[in-house]
Amino acid sequence: MEPKLASSKNVVFIAVMSALGNVLSALSITVSPLIPSIPLGPISVSMALDLSHLTTFVAAVFGGPVVGGLTGMIGGLVAAYRFGFSTGNFITGFGLPIGKAMTGIGAGYIMGSYGLLNRHKLSAVLATVVAYVPEGAFTAFLFLYMLPPIFGLPIDYMKLITVQILVKALFEMVVMGLVLALMLKNQGFTDYIKGFFTKPPNRV
Repeated sequence: MEPKLASSKNVVFIAVMSALGNVLSALSITVSPLIPSIPLGPISVSMALDLSHLTTFVAAVFGGPVVGGLTGMIGGLVAAYRFGFSTGNFITGFGLPIGKAMTGIGAGYIMGSYGLLNRHKLSAVLATVVAYVPEGAFTAFLFLYMLPPIFGLPIDYMKLITVQILVKALFEMVVMGLVLALMLKNQGFTDYIKGFFTKPPNRV
């Protein structure tokens, strides 16, 4: 059963995880640009590593689909600006947080039982990859069926970009899955996060 957040701790937990997600996003995008900004008519396309989903997965493991989805969506605002609005691409700007929310929701359902990951830590890698599948499909839809007709972009070139984005994303999922597995091995870390989901004892 999905754990319930205690009182206002839900807002605090989602806010903290989302803020950390945006920080991770800004740092990883800044230090690991893979493809520089390429102008494509009215918009431009660039590619960089984005590790913001690490906090999405942490939120999903302990909080379930709703917490994971909200953390993914809010934690994707920096990436939405960097890869979307700042380049004139409002489709990606609005779509990217929605896609990240999909991963958070999927991860919440897949990882929601902490007991499973507690017994098999490396299953976190498979779980992160599987959780990304809906977002990957949504990303492909945006780049192949939305961007070309709206901005007049060549479909063949967009297919190449889409493949590169999905391969990069799968690499990110594997890396974050390995990091998540290591984090879940730390009893102090897991106990601290579980504290957000534990109601304080009643006082007489």
